[in-house]
Amino acid sequence: MRALTMLCLAGAVGLTSAAAQYAYSQSPYVPAAQFCANGSSAPCAIIPAYIGPDPTLGQHVGYRGIIGQLPTSSADDSQTPFDNMSWQSFVGLNWIAGTESAPAATGLAAAGSRVWQGWAKVNQVFGNSPVQASCANPSKLPVISIGSDGKGNPSQKNDDYYQASTDVPLIDVNGNWTLYERRLNVTEIAYLAAPDGNLLNTLLTVAGQTNFVAAGNSVAFTASSTDPQGARGSMELKIAWRVLGPNDNASRYIAQNVLLAVAPDLVSNTQPICANVTVGMVGMHIIQRNPDYATNKNLLPEWIWSTFEHVDNAPLAPAACDPAAPVGCVNLNRPSCGAAPSAAAASYFVPSSSTTTNVPPTASSTLPNFVWSPVQPFAKGYAQPVSVGTRTLYSGPQVVRCWQIYSLTVALNQQWQKALAGSPLANYQLVGTQWGAGLETRLAPYPADAVPGLLSNATLETYIQNNTQPTASGGVGSCIGCHRAATLVDNKTPSDFSFLPSLATPMPTRFQFAQ
Repeated sequence: MRALTMLCLAGAVGLTSAAAQYAYSQSPYVPAAQFCANGSSAPCAIIPAYIGPDPTLGQHVGYRGIIGQLPTSSADDSQTPFDNMSWQSFVGLNWIAGTESAPAATGLAAAGSRVWQGWAKVNQVFGNSPVQASCANPSKLPVISIGSDGKGNPSQKNDDYYQASTDVPLIDVNGNWTLYERRLNVTEIAYLAAPDGNLLNTLLTVAGQTNFVAAGNSVAFTASSTDPQGARGSMELKIAWRVLGPNDNASRYIAQNVLLAVAPDLVSNTQPICANVTVGMVGMHIIQRNPDYATNKNLLPEWIWSTFEHVDNAPLAPAACDPAAPVGCVNLNRPSCGAAPSAAAASYFVPSSSTTTNVPPTASSTLPNFVWSPVQPFAKGYAQPVSVGTRTLYSGPQVVRCWQIYSLTVALNQQWQKALAGSPLANYQLVGTQWGAGLETRLAPYPADAVPGLLSNATLETYIQNNTQPTASGGVGSCIGCHRAATLVDNKTPSDFSFLPSLATPMPTRFQFAQ
């Protein structure tokens, strides 16, 4: 399969001689799924603290094992320990709280809240938006609250429907906005509240951050243990949801019934939205602060970034870039990565003859700031209705995935999905795990601070998947590359790859990239 992919890619984009040096042959090696951080043979509820043994990290840094000749054994496979940690984290976080000692068949399917739902949302740590919808909630449903600044602009203090970096929304085929929420664990909250135990230097307020900087401190979130079963360091989650309709099979999703509350100045009739809806998870970022560890000294302390997508999200672009052979990819720094006209309908794709994909919706003079319709479809006016059989779908950004998934990650995904059969988690795929490293060989124009150099989630970074450098309209298509620019509210003090401290101001401004 790998050799065939390489042959097709060479024919499609005409690999340059620079790319040819990374050619490789088919390898019989298949990475092994490690289903639990304690070494057991079945998925478990343990959220790992670290990757465990990875001998290649002590030998070199960067892309060897990712680009070029595929690994021939675990001894030269640097990526799989990261990918197993990602899957273990995804499963552990989505375990039903209170059933952690139960087998996966019970722990992933029982009634109740999932482990991550017990973590705090950002508004519980940094405070609410200036304006929120006031909605009765007699059923005590989980709430997704889209707040505003009181001037018709969504605020980052609560949940959101604007994507990070580009500040534009994403519309699914039901004609609804995609919704985003963020969570953080108690370890990170404790550090934010009192870095190094000093409450006067709290990062939760502007005054505290001023004291912190004046004392000559640098932001360094609590790191994890080097023991995979040890204490976890700071962790952040970002979750993407789509509103499910009558034609969607909720059993295929990590789904929940929620109260959707939208601030009145974001709605076209200036009345708040208070709607009971079912949402399905379509994307999940998991980031974890890794330790400084001499044994794996080539892993830079830039956190470990895992990103998952639902398998029904979007088709793969015909000329999708290959992370194992990135040099020569024709789609870099382009707003579109080609069409997929023969693809079947997906959650964010309606079959058409158009060659334009991943183009954000445009606000108009009559519908400014991506205003909500009072009823579904909530993004009515920003997507074109299309009749497909007996259904009406909405053609919006026409999302396609611009990057293939690394072949060893694909092989690992298949093992995890098989082990999770019968659970909605089996319908998700690890898109990739990114980790900090200085590359052995500079692969211009790719960022030189992470492996892989570019990694995006089609539901969370739809429009910047191929950006190798920040632009005026969006950041780089790399989790590490983008978050490297994170600062405190002073816009100059690095905040250790987390944008959350910027929420300390009562009216946070959205991050803007310079050209």
